[in-house]
Amino acid sequence: MTFSDQPEYRVLPQSGGPAAVECAVYPPRFSGNAGARPGLVVHLYGHSGSCRDYNLMRAAYATVRRRLWENGYWLVVPDLGGSHWMNDAACRSLDAILDGLVRDQNVDPARLHLLGTSMGGGSSLAYAMRRPGRFRSLCAIFPMTDFGQWIKEQPHHLPGIAQAHGVSPADAGAVLEALSPLRQAAAFAGTPVFLLHGDADTVVPVHHSRDFAAALQKQGVPVMYREAPGVGHDDIIAEPFQEEIVAFLTAQPVA
Repeated sequence: MTFSDQPEYRVLPQSGGPAAVECAVYPPRFSGNAGARPGLVVHLYGHSGSCRDYNLMRAAYATVRRRLWENGYWLVVPDLGGSHWMNDAACRSLDAILDGLVRDQNVDPARLHLLGTSMGGGSSLAYAMRRPGRFRSLCAIFPMTDFGQWIKEQPHHLPGIAQAHGVSPADAGAVLEALSPLRQAAAFAGTPVFLLHGDADTVVPVHHSRDFAAALQKQGVPVMYREAPGVGHDDIIAEPFQEEIVAFLTAQPVA
């Protein structure tokens, strides 16, 4: 199979149902090894994104897309909405997509990974907290990890988070606590985490990744933290780290 850098658009899971959503899909290069099963990386995009407009489609991730294909991984970008904040509907859709790809495409359930940016970074971590042990590794790029603190830093996002979870802004405290990976670092036991953040980020301040990395280390969770000096909340942050990200997700050494 020849590599194509243009995604297909499919409704997943292919059997349909109320949890099925449109996804951008990059199928893998199928291995010729007898019995080999493909892996899967699910990408969750930032706020206001969609499966037609997502972080990993940009030039700063071109090597990631190609390397995942070369290593036999599906790359799937589900359209969970531009402001889902990992609500129950988003969780149900991810559950259905993962189960469907394992069932319909012979994806190896031991090679499931999440890669999220910004809202998608925080949401990836929040979803993994709800499904402990399901993912082989997680990569979060400039994620918010303490939602209560982040709302103090970016209060204009509170109404959207509250609406996504069906509560009033005044009653959103429990939702913010439940979404916060920093408060539940023990849930990541046995799941390696890669964090990437710029120290000039004014949208999601760098302490979110710094503090979460420290909390994971205290719990004995394998964590790789990379901080980019002078870089803000911009996809360009990923460009020099692409090989390292793919190596982390696929457990392949960096050349």
